[in-house]
Amino acid sequence: MRVKIQSEKQIQRINELINALGELKTIPEDNFIKAPTEKSWSGQEVIKHMSIAHKAYQSKIENALKIDDKVSEVGELECSIIPSFLIKRFPPIEGKVKFKMKTTKQFKPVAIDSSESVSDSIIELENCLLELKAWVIHFRTNKVSLLKFNSAVGALVRFNIPEACEFILCHNERHFLQLKNTLEKVN
Repeated sequence: MRVKIQSEKQIQRINELINALGELKTIPEDNFIKAPTEKSWSGQEVIKHMSIAHKAYQSKIENALKIDDKVSEVGELECSIIPSFLIKRFPPIEGKVKFKMKTTKQFKPVAIDSSESVSDSIIELENCLLELKAWVIHFRTNKVSLLKFNSAVGALVRFNIPEACEFILCHNERHFLQLKNTLEKVN
């Protein structure tokens, strides 16, 4: 069975992430800088990774929003096969990540500028979440093209705008769980 994307539910889920991010602003910055183990990311690296992944889709979605091949507003959409496969396996289920993946080099937050504060990273992610919400509101209330574009990992996976937004959202939900677990371990 293919995933059905419901824009209204997407907006609710994005709002939940924005609220969770707001709660993180009360945690001391030192907790975000420590990594629980040598091989794991710090909280700030997890936040940075979500922003990097979001930005990989920015120009693709913005360009897709400009396409003249407008079809309709998207209240609910059934995903195509490959995006559906990924989207089903990506978000955490019952507080656990079931479908583990290695992050490719282009998405690793290895070079966090030492002058960048944790609060700057949080603000950057908050702006990404607000932009994601704006994209969902746009395709929910305006006619958009459903033409496919390459995902951030190339032509193997192709998304239309709603599928890309759902993928980004699932990706963020997955990493918010990682962030929560990371902060609990270093606290």
